[in-house]
Amino acid sequence: MKRRDFLRSTGTYFAGIGLGSMLVNSKIEAKTWAKDPLDYIIVEGHRDIWEFNDRFAIRDPSQHSPLRDFLLPRLLEGGVNVVIMPAGGDSVPERGGSDYLLKGSLQVIDMLLTEIDKTEGKASIIKTRNDIPANPDKNHVHFFLDLEGGGSIQIDPEPENHPDRKLAILRNFFRLGVRGMQLTHNGRNQLADGINEGKMAGKLSKFGAEVVKELNRLGMMIGVSHLSANGIFHVAELTSKPIVSTHTNLQKFINTPRQHSDDEVKAIAGTGGIIGIRYIVNETSYELLADEVDYLANLVGIEHIGIGWLGHDVGHPEVGHVPGYSKEPLPGEIEGQTMYEHWNQFIRILEKRGFSEENIALILGGNYIRIWQEVLPN
Repeated sequence: MKRRDFLRSTGTYFAGIGLGSMLVNSKIEAKTWAKDPLDYIIVEGHRDIWEFNDRFAIRDPSQHSPLRDFLLPRLLEGGVNVVIMPAGGDSVPERGGSDYLLKGSLQVIDMLLTEIDKTEGKASIIKTRNDIPANPDKNHVHFFLDLEGGGSIQIDPEPENHPDRKLAILRNFFRLGVRGMQLTHNGRNQLADGINEGKMAGKLSKFGAEVVKELNRLGMMIGVSHLSANGIFHVAELTSKPIVSTHTNLQKFINTPRQHSDDEVKAIAGTGGIIGIRYIVNETSYELLADEVDYLANLVGIEHIGIGWLGHDVGHPEVGHVPGYSKEPLPGEIEGQTMYEHWNQFIRILEKRGFSEENIALILGGNYIRIWQEVLPN
């Protein structure tokens, strides 16, 4: 479903919100709404596996079902319906500490699938359009598995092998349920240059271009959060489907190479894609994130905005901090709040800025829903 068709639809995916009658960039006077996080479909654009790593590192077996016993209850209480979760990738932490690209990623996928099985139906993974939630559900969380970097699919086939064998590992990740891939993390891999190679580092390699086309064919979401600017422009030229930056801010507000320029934003939006802004400790207040939402709405439109991350919560206040085991104090106010408080606070700020319920619904999750309806297989 194309984004214009989605926005003109009857609102099937947001019962009671009325997407069919909305104007995408419209605002209304600020007011107090009755709606809270549990009334919206909320998609968290990027949640690292750090809490899993931290709890598994503790010898106490009571910590060894981190999803079922700790994370899932907090997600449900916070109204989070979908979590985009790295299932391996280029960085060692996202491979659960493994130094081996393919082995580490496979181990992380197994860990996540095993943890989801323990929830006895309260969590599942999104594989097809039919798996996408149609309404908020306070009793279920969907996980969208995403490789954070394409290093795990690198392969040097023997000369006599058919060229398609170069993409065999990617297809096997798809068969395991992975439905997204960020082309790089911060460094360089065989696909492209990450941002650490320089803001205007190289474009995609020939292999990277082949991967983009195969991701389109399979029905997998293409991520560009850590990619160089030239890489982003190249992907935007090649892709036939929307691309996303699930967890990146804007250079206009945080002037570092890691953040997106206006030209990068326009390139992503030009494919129908999303920029998912994220909370960063000591750098982005929620008010600043709302400033970014305002700016993006004016630059490319509401339908290209998502939320990547609103910060650690009291259940896991920072990397390495497990409540009951860590002696260090909580790092800050946001980190001492619940997930519900995070999302409720941000919703209230968007309301005060004058965003309508319909537009807030798109920002919180509706834009991802639209992209998945277009990208994922039937």
